[in-house]
Amino acid sequence: MAASRRDLSYTLMLVFFTFYPIRGDVSYSVPEEMKRGSVIGNIAKDIGLDLGRLSARRARVDSEDNGVQYCSVNLNTGELVVQERIDREGLCAKKTSCILKQELVLENPLELHPFILRVQDINDNAPKFKEETLKFEIRESADKGARFAVGEAHDEDIGENAVQGYTLQQNDHFKLNVKTNSGGRKYCELVLDKELDRENSNELLLVLTAFDGGSPQRSGTVVIHVTVLDANDNAPVFSQTVYKANSRECV
Repeated sequence: MAASRRDLSYTLMLVFFTFYPIRGDVSYSVPEEMKRGSVIGNIAKDIGLDLGRLSARRARVDSEDNGVQYCSVNLNTGELVVQERIDREGLCAKKTSCILKQELVLENPLELHPFILRVQDINDNAPKFKEETLKFEIRESADKGARFAVGEAHDEDIGENAVQGYTLQQNDHFKLNVKTNSGGRKYCELVLDKELDRENSNELLLVLTAFDGGSPQRSGTVVIHVTVLDANDNAPVFSQTVYKANSRECV
């Protein structure tokens, strides 16, 4: 009975050590949208594995996250290569840090080597406005300095690759005021710099451009259509007409 218990304990210890994952701090920084087949790094060298062990023990890469195999291991060289498209925006949206947990798996006996892919943002998105045209109706009696909220453009990228500022097409009546909200996003408003006169022009078309800080820089535009509404700023004026009446002399 004692021998049987010792055998059982030995078997449990063997199973425990065989399946217990080997922890490490191996990580790779990977720009999103790398081409399939691009080399990420040499995991065999970084972990300290002989190349012969990779093939003999049928090494493969598994994902701890969503099951998608974003990379694979070259059994001849020990290199990790990109296998599937890595889209940071699709995986992590606006999160500053985007991490994919992966494992290098060796069989016979089972051995796990965790590693992580730190997905870096690239400037693959341009700023966009929700609408193609923004419409404003402004009375010609509006005072100089009046402000009109335009809102903001949106960019799926983060950091410097997100929206950094706005420019307004040169015009005679409006200037642009750019602000930053509590979340760090930039938005803008039109400021009336010269009074409107509907009698001279009843509508204005302005082009607003949003730009990011990436390299190369990307931008997006929206057309601002301003309709100038009439104000009672002109008094009625009679036109002067001269009438000549024929006169007859009465005898």
